[in-house]
Amino acid sequence: MGKVYTRVRVEGPRGSVELDRVLVDTGATHSMIERGIADDLGIQPERRMQFAVVGGTIEFPVGLALLEIEDRRFRLPVVLGDHNLIGLTTLETLGFGVDSVRKRLVPVRGILFPALHRESTPAAV
Repeated sequence: MGKVYTRVRVEGPRGSVELDRVLVDTGATHSMIERGIADDLGIQPERRMQFAVVGGTIEFPVGLALLEIEDRRFRLPVVLGDHNLIGLTTLETLGFGVDSVRKRLVPVRGILFPALHRESTPAAV
């Protein structure tokens, strides 16, 4: 299995930027945006969160940014850190899975707990 990269548009209160080659990291729960880019876009830390890393835990600030991948957009929490990467929360929210053979993102459906299907009706959107 090789690495998968994608193009991501990141938008904050002061503008947006297109990042051409962002690592898709299925081992990360959250996406990360370089702190300098976040500062330029006006993305402010809203809280601090702890994350498990090899050898322990580390704490990072987390803010909200509008992320767009292949015309799918949503405002999501992003870690303000040292690298740009896309994590599972972003992939799942935007409806993507990873095709590690072809090294690309593929559209996928979300999954709801099966009991919900029997007990509820779809909401109008």
